[in-house]
Amino acid sequence: MKPLSLASLDLPLERMFDDLPNVVFFIKDRAGRYLTVNRTLAERCGFADKAELLGKRPSDLFPAPLAARYERQDQRVVQTGKAVLDQLELHLYPNRRRGWCLTNKYPVRDQATGEVAAVMGLSRDVESSAGRGFPELARALDALQERIADPPGIEELAALSDLSPAKFSRLVHRVFHLTPRQLALKVRLDEALHLLATTDDSLADIALSTGFCDQSAFTRHFRRLTGLPPGAFRATTR
Repeated sequence: MKPLSLASLDLPLERMFDDLPNVVFFIKDRAGRYLTVNRTLAERCGFADKAELLGKRPSDLFPAPLAARYERQDQRVVQTGKAVLDQLELHLYPNRRRGWCLTNKYPVRDQATGEVAAVMGLSRDVESSAGRGFPELARALDALQERIADPPGIEELAALSDLSPAKFSRLVHRVFHLTPRQLALKVRLDEALHLLATTDDSLADIALSTGFCDQSAFTRHFRRLTGLPPGAFRATTR
Protein backbone atom coordinates (compact mmCIF):
# COMPACT_ATOMS: atom_id res chain seq x y z
CA MET A 1 0.00 0.00 0.00
CA LYS A 2 1.36 3.40 -0.99
CA PRO A 3 2.21 5.55 2.07
CA LEU A 4 0.10 8.66 2.60
CA SER A 5 1.51 12.17 2.22
CA LEU A 6 0.03 15.37 3.60
CA ALA A 7 -0.12 16.84 0.08
CA SER A 8 -2.51 14.07 -0.98
CA LEU A 9 -4.93 14.60 1.90
CA ASP A 10 -7.98 16.84 2.00
CA LEU A 11 -7.39 18.35 5.43
CA PRO A 12 -10.52 20.05 6.87
CA LEU A 13 -8.54 22.72 8.75
CA GLU A 14 -11.13 25.43 8.28
CA ARG A 15 -13.96 23.19 9.50
CA MET A 16 -11.93 22.10 12.50
CA PHE A 17 -11.29 25.70 13.56
CA ASP A 18 -14.99 26.51 13.06
CA ASP A 19 -15.66 24.20 16.00
CA LEU A 20 -13.40 26.18 18.38
CA PRO A 21 -15.39 29.19 19.64
CA ASN A 22 -12.49 30.74 21.57
CA VAL A 23 -9.99 30.63 18.70
CA VAL A 24 -9.66 32.94 15.69
CA PHE A 25 -8.07 31.33 12.63
CA PHE A 26 -7.19 32.88 9.28
CA ILE A 27 -4.92 32.67 6.26
CA LYS A 28 -4.00 35.85 4.32
CA ASP A 29 -2.19 36.31 1.03
CA ARG A 30 1.00 38.36 0.70
CA ALA A 31 -1.06 41.52 0.29
CA GLY A 32 -2.88 40.88 3.57
CA ARG A 33 -6.21 39.81 2.05
CA TYR A 34 -8.14 37.08 3.84
CA LEU A 35 -8.11 33.78 1.95
CA THR A 36 -9.65 31.63 4.70
CA VAL A 37 -11.25 32.49 8.04
CA ASN A 38 -13.10 30.56 10.69
CA ARG A 39 -16.61 31.21 11.93
CA THR A 40 -15.40 32.91 15.13
CA LEU A 41 -13.59 35.66 13.23
CA ALA A 42 -16.57 36.23 10.94
CA GLU A 43 -18.98 36.52 13.87
CA ARG A 44 -16.74 38.88 15.80
CA CYS A 45 -16.51 41.10 12.72
CA GLY A 46 -20.30 41.12 12.40
CA PHE A 47 -20.68 38.82 9.37
CA ALA A 48 -23.16 35.97 9.14
CA ASP A 49 -21.26 34.34 6.27
CA LYS A 50 -17.50 33.74 6.33
CA ALA A 51 -17.34 34.38 2.59
CA GLU A 52 -18.07 38.07 3.22
CA LEU A 53 -14.61 38.48 4.77
CA LEU A 54 -12.69 36.91 1.90
CA GLY A 55 -10.66 39.40 -0.11
CA LYS A 56 -10.86 42.03 2.63
CA ARG A 57 -7.90 43.45 4.55
CA PRO A 58 -7.77 44.39 8.24
CA SER A 59 -8.04 48.05 7.15
CA ASP A 60 -11.52 47.23 5.80
CA LEU A 61 -12.65 45.90 9.18
CA PHE A 62 -10.81 47.40 12.14
CA PRO A 63 -10.02 50.89 13.48
CA ALA A 64 -7.11 52.42 11.55
CA PRO A 65 -4.43 52.20 14.29
CA LEU A 66 -5.25 48.54 14.99
CA ALA A 67 -5.45 47.64 11.29
CA ALA A 68 -2.07 49.27 10.66
CA ARG A 69 -0.56 47.24 13.49
CA TYR A 70 -1.98 43.95 12.20
CA GLU A 71 -0.77 44.69 8.67
CA ARG A 72 2.74 45.63 9.83
CA GLN A 73 2.87 42.36 11.76
CA ASP A 74 1.77 40.40 8.65
CA GLN A 75 4.37 42.10 6.48
CA ARG A 76 7.11 41.31 9.00
CA VAL A 77 6.24 37.61 8.69
CA VAL A 78 6.21 37.85 4.87
CA GLN A 79 9.49 39.76 4.64
CA THR A 80 11.50 37.86 7.25
CA GLY A 81 9.95 34.41 6.83
CA LYS A 82 9.87 34.12 10.63
CA ALA A 83 6.89 33.38 12.83
CA VAL A 84 5.48 35.84 15.37
CA LEU A 85 4.79 33.88 18.54
CA ASP A 86 2.86 34.39 21.79
CA GLN A 87 1.95 38.05 21.29
CA LEU A 88 -0.40 39.19 24.05
CA GLU A 89 -2.82 41.60 22.37
CA LEU A 90 -6.11 43.33 23.03
CA HIS A 91 -8.42 42.79 20.06
CA LEU A 92 -11.25 45.22 19.37
CA TYR A 93 -13.92 43.98 16.98
CA PRO A 94 -16.47 45.97 14.92
CA ASN A 95 -19.31 44.51 17.02
CA ARG A 96 -17.71 46.36 19.99
CA ARG A 97 -16.57 43.10 21.54
CA ARG A 98 -13.09 43.22 23.02
CA GLY A 99 -10.88 40.56 24.47
CA TRP A 100 -7.32 39.57 25.21
CA CYS A 101 -5.74 37.10 22.82
CA LEU A 102 -2.43 35.30 22.52
CA THR A 103 -1.56 35.51 18.82
CA ASN A 104 0.76 33.41 16.66
CA LYS A 105 1.42 34.07 12.96
CA TYR A 106 3.33 31.68 10.67
CA PRO A 107 4.77 32.01 7.17
CA VAL A 108 3.25 29.67 4.57
CA ARG A 109 5.71 28.88 1.78
CA ASP A 110 5.12 28.04 -1.84
CA GLN A 111 6.38 24.46 -2.27
CA ALA A 112 7.72 25.19 -5.75
CA THR A 113 9.65 28.41 -5.04
CA GLY A 114 10.16 28.35 -1.26
CA GLU A 115 8.95 31.95 -1.07
CA VAL A 116 6.46 33.08 1.57
CA ALA A 117 3.11 33.07 -0.20
CA ALA A 118 0.74 33.57 2.73
CA VAL A 119 0.44 34.16 6.47
CA MET A 120 -1.48 31.78 8.73
CA GLY A 121 -2.65 33.16 12.05
CA LEU A 122 -4.13 31.78 15.25
CA SER A 123 -5.39 33.90 18.17
CA ARG A 124 -6.49 32.13 21.33
CA ASP A 125 -8.67 33.94 23.90
CA VAL A 126 -7.07 34.52 27.29
CA GLU A 127 -9.51 34.50 30.22
CA SER A 128 -8.50 35.37 33.79
CA SER A 129 -11.36 33.22 35.07
CA ALA A 130 -9.47 30.14 33.89
CA GLY A 131 -7.42 30.25 37.08
CA ARG A 132 -10.41 29.95 39.39
CA GLY A 133 -10.25 26.18 39.21
CA PHE A 134 -6.77 26.31 40.77
CA PRO A 135 -6.81 27.54 44.40
CA GLU A 136 -3.13 28.47 44.27
CA LEU A 137 -3.63 30.74 41.26
CA ALA A 138 -6.89 32.13 42.65
CA ARG A 139 -4.98 33.56 45.61
CA ALA A 140 -2.44 35.17 43.30
CA LEU A 141 -5.17 36.62 41.06
CA ASP A 142 -6.97 38.06 44.07
CA ALA A 143 -3.74 39.74 45.20
CA LEU A 144 -3.15 41.21 41.74
CA GLN A 145 -6.69 42.58 41.55
CA GLU A 146 -6.72 43.94 45.11
CA ARG A 147 -3.36 45.69 44.73
CA ILE A 148 -3.66 47.21 41.28
CA ALA A 149 -1.85 50.41 42.31
CA ASP A 150 1.01 48.53 44.00
CA PRO A 151 1.18 45.17 42.22
CA PRO A 152 3.04 42.33 43.97
CA GLY A 153 6.10 40.88 42.29
CA ILE A 154 6.45 37.36 40.96
CA GLU A 155 8.25 36.12 44.08
CA GLU A 156 5.47 37.40 46.34
CA LEU A 157 2.77 35.93 44.09
CA ALA A 158 4.54 32.58 44.17
CA ALA A 159 4.77 32.71 47.97
CA LEU A 160 1.04 33.52 48.22
CA SER A 161 0.42 30.42 46.11
CA ASP A 162 2.68 28.27 48.31
CA LEU A 163 4.82 27.53 45.26
CA SER A 164 8.38 28.21 44.27
CA PRO A 165 8.76 30.94 41.61
CA ALA A 166 9.66 28.28 39.03
CA LYS A 167 6.61 26.10 39.81
CA PHE A 168 4.37 29.17 39.91
CA SER A 169 5.61 30.25 36.48
CA ARG A 170 5.00 26.79 35.02
CA LEU A 171 1.46 26.65 36.44
CA VAL A 172 0.60 30.13 35.13
CA HIS A 173 1.86 29.15 31.70
CA ARG A 174 -0.05 25.85 31.73
CA VAL A 175 -3.35 27.53 32.68
CA PHE A 176 -3.15 30.85 30.84
CA HIS A 177 -0.38 30.23 28.28
CA LEU A 178 1.14 33.46 29.63
CA THR A 179 4.19 34.33 31.66
CA PRO A 180 3.49 35.68 35.17
CA ARG A 181 4.67 39.10 33.99
CA GLN A 182 2.22 39.05 31.07
CA LEU A 183 -0.60 37.99 33.40
CA ALA A 184 0.16 40.76 35.91
CA LEU A 185 0.27 43.38 33.15
CA LYS A 186 -3.02 42.10 31.70
CA VAL A 187 -4.78 42.45 35.08
CA ARG A 188 -3.55 46.04 35.43
CA LEU A 189 -4.54 46.99 31.91
CA ASP A 190 -7.96 45.39 32.36
CA GLU A 191 -8.54 47.89 35.18
CA ALA A 192 -7.21 50.71 33.00
CA LEU A 193 -9.63 49.73 30.21
CA HIS A 194 -12.50 49.83 32.71
CA LEU A 195 -11.50 53.27 34.01
CA LEU A 196 -11.03 54.69 30.51
CA ALA A 197 -14.46 53.47 29.45
CA THR A 198 -16.46 54.38 32.56
CA THR A 199 -14.81 57.44 34.18
CA ASP A 200 -13.47 60.86 33.27
CA ASP A 201 -10.30 60.35 35.32
CA SER A 202 -7.22 61.89 33.73
CA LEU A 203 -4.71 59.62 32.00
CA ALA A 204 -2.14 60.56 34.66
CA ASP A 205 -4.49 59.50 37.48
CA ILE A 206 -5.34 56.23 35.72
CA ALA A 207 -1.63 55.53 35.21
CA LEU A 208 -0.89 55.91 38.92
CA SER A 209 -3.97 53.98 40.06
CA THR A 210 -2.99 51.00 37.90
CA GLY A 211 0.60 50.78 39.09
CA PHE A 212 2.51 52.69 36.40
CA CYS A 213 5.16 55.16 37.44
CA ASP A 214 3.81 57.91 35.17
CA GLN A 215 1.55 58.62 32.21
CA SER A 216 4.35 58.07 29.70
CA ALA A 217 5.03 54.51 30.90
CA PHE A 218 1.30 53.77 30.96
CA THR A 219 0.84 55.04 27.40
CA ARG A 220 3.84 53.04 26.16
CA HIS A 221 2.59 49.73 27.58
CA PHE A 222 -1.02 50.44 26.61
CA ARG A 223 -0.12 51.22 22.98
CA ARG A 224 2.16 48.18 22.72
CA LEU A 225 -0.59 45.76 23.77
CA THR A 226 -3.62 47.43 22.18
CA GLY A 227 -2.26 49.30 19.17
CA LEU A 228 -4.01 52.45 20.44
CA PRO A 229 -2.97 55.23 22.84
CA PRO A 230 -5.24 55.44 25.90
CA GLY A 231 -6.99 58.61 24.71
CA ALA A 232 -7.89 57.04 21.37
CA PHE A 233 -9.25 53.94 23.10
CA ARG A 234 -11.39 56.14 25.36
CA ALA A 235 -12.78 57.92 22.28
CA THR A 236 -13.83 54.59 20.73
CA THR A 237 -15.88 53.71 23.80
CA ARG A 238 -17.80 57.00 23.96
